[in-house]
Amino acid sequence: MIRRALASIAALAACGAVLVACSGGRVNSNTGETQHRTLIVNNEPTDICVAVAGTVAQQVAGLAHRDSLPPKEGMGFPVATPTQESFNMKDTKFPLAIVWVGPGQQVLGSSNMTADSADQYPSPAPIILAIELNPQDWGPLAGTARTASLGEACEGTITAGQPGQAPSRF
Repeated sequence: MIRRALASIAALAACGAVLVACSGGRVNSNTGETQHRTLIVNNEPTDICVAVAGTVAQQVAGLAHRDSLPPKEGMGFPVATPTQESFNMKDTKFPLAIVWVGPGQQVLGSSNMTADSADQYPSPAPIILAIELNPQDWGPLAGTARTASLGEACEGTITAGQPGQAPSRF
């Protein structure tokens, strides 16, 4: 299970504030639906659709307990206040690339994460967003990506939180 190092309940409130900003005022955690947003790189929309993990439970579950990640899909983990974060790949059956996004939407770098590993992958500096993707999807963008953000709604297929269960809220 991909787990974030969560400092406090304040992080949950902060994540909600970011989701309100990303969704034009709508926070889908109230409806139980996962928001899906287009990945924007260097101010240009990509064909990658990102499921937004908007609750602590969704962020802790991440992409764990799934057999695969569809091509051109990923998961975003918003953080309202720039914070140093750490992820791991426990119970995640496939490798992922994680993109670290700092204040001002600046791409701080990325890390390739090994499947089913408890190793910690810390952000290189405080972040406002982490995005997990198939390494093949991030690879062509990695060399030129200066900024990254989440844009307009898109048609994604993955849900935030445990697959096969209703999204949980705290």
